[in-house]
Amino acid sequence: MSDTVYITGDTHSDFTRFSAENFPEQKQMDKSDTVIICGDFGGIFDWRGETKEERYWLDWLAAKPFTTCFIDGNHECFPRLFALPEEEHFGAPAGRVRDTVFWLKRGNIYTIARKTFFAFGGASSHDITDGILDPADPDWKKKERQLVRQRRFLYRIKGRTWWPDEIEQDEAVYEAGQRRLEAHGNSVDYILTHCTCDSTQALLGYDHSDRLTRYLETIHNTTRYKYWFFGHYHEDRKVRPDEICLYEQIIRVI
Repeated sequence: MSDTVYITGDTHSDFTRFSAENFPEQKQMDKSDTVIICGDFGGIFDWRGETKEERYWLDWLAAKPFTTCFIDGNHECFPRLFALPEEEHFGAPAGRVRDTVFWLKRGNIYTIARKTFFAFGGASSHDITDGILDPADPDWKKKERQLVRQRRFLYRIKGRTWWPDEIEQDEAVYEAGQRRLEAHGNSVDYILTHCTCDSTQALLGYDHSDRLTRYLETIHNTTRYKYWFFGHYHEDRKVRPDEICLYEQIIRVI
């Protein structure tokens, strides 16, 4: 087998779905074949730096017979993603995690297995209803203890478990993504995102809207594509005939 592409949803640092037992297709794969994760990769998460466990799993993933690519979600350690060495892969800049593990950066068009993929990661976290604590606040630890005593665990800590970069902050990145699509005739084979556009979210029962979901709505209305794959919502579901939400399922697309 060569030049095949499989796509799956959020992994959150748990890569056991790619074991030979759970993903037997890999026995016929080599490094010309690609597995793409639609955000919340989570393999680079600890804000203090690489841990022994993280190193083990990233090396384990790199040793797989296939090449792994991922877009970012909202549960990533963004400073560490931004610090990755940038290299040209699949026709556009990518962050190298390992020799065959790559981060597909926002707003780029990649050519994988002779097909084009527009990538735009990121999403708003839905699990922060108890707030975001800021270590710059001298009372933040006290506030955390109060939340724990109240058994309220839907909080995050700025710069440790949450970063505003979960939603693209630079308007130039949005504009560059649209320019690349326009230069490509507003047509690609596949779109890869973590969250999805406003209208598709509504079909999933979500009424949240932000800068990114509105941007993706524009992409949805102006771009031709065969399939749009996204994660984030922890469902395996075909939302529209050409829009597929992925979580644990691994599907072959090429």
